[in-house]
Amino acid sequence: MGIVVRKASLDDVKGIVDVNCSGVVKWYKEVDGKRVEASYEELSVEERWSHGGPWMSIETCSIHLNYLLINNQYPLVAEIDGRIVGELELYIGEEMGVLGKSAFIDILWVHRNYRGRGVGRALINKALQIAIGNNCDTLSVWPEEKAIPFYKKVGLDKIAFKIVHVVIDLSSHIIPIGDHQFIFELPEGYDKVKKMYLISPRIESAYTVWIKNQWLYAVEEARMKIEEGQILDLEAVYVIENLWRKRREARLILWTLNLEKINKILKAIFYRAKQLGFNKIQMYIEDEVYRESIINEVNHEIKGKHVVLAKTL
Repeated sequence: MGIVVRKASLDDVKGIVDVNCSGVVKWYKEVDGKRVEASYEELSVEERWSHGGPWMSIETCSIHLNYLLINNQYPLVAEIDGRIVGELELYIGEEMGVLGKSAFIDILWVHRNYRGRGVGRALINKALQIAIGNNCDTLSVWPEEKAIPFYKKVGLDKIAFKIVHVVIDLSSHIIPIGDHQFIFELPEGYDKVKKMYLISPRIESAYTVWIKNQWLYAVEEARMKIEEGQILDLEAVYVIENLWRKRREARLILWTLNLEKINKILKAIFYRAKQLGFNKIQMYIEDEVYRESIINEVNHEIKGKHVVLAKTL
């Protein structure tokens, strides 16, 4: 029997968790502040999450899969002889810029015992069919570096974005630039945001960033949205949230309607994050925006460089 690819249901949660957990060689938990090797059964739900996200336990994977399904997105599973051996999660939405209406591959994972048997390619082919059926302009992905040759081989060979992962030091040289019209709520729905440019994290499609930002998991109490809102006069929408278990370090989600205002927006956001008590803020920003922005005027560190790949449909 060959590979069968279909849309997942809640009945598939156990199989999806098995696929994702297959890549973990050793499990760890914290005991008296030290990281100690443990069995999977000894871990709490939050400790399992820390090894890779909601896919690492039935409890959180059920919530995650339910979010995908009720929002009409596409969790796909691949089966061999009735066993789930791979998973792909596809998000479809429109945005400004080169991706247009894009089917974004957020997760692609194959069980370690079934790699090299065409499972990943079969999942990509199904994702491509869905993208074409939804009249998408592109099929896109943010690949791990080691997976880039695979994605290029299956047709996602266009570099849509070159990305810089940058950490900005807020401890100095961040000064106020005057009053701005802040309101501390996000726009109602995605319609306003899809007409804006996603600045950070530019490693995902804009719709993927938006919809996942709405989803809540109880185990994420260690990672909180500190502030979300709009800067009306600068035509920007933003979210500042602390990183997992790091109270003084934040990541920035940012859209703008007007790229010409990006430096004023960044100055306002950096100062706001500093006011909120953060000493660092992380961004995944397009290389061209990074090179021409005021980030280069403040202390910062480049943590890595990435690409977003796409196939034009």
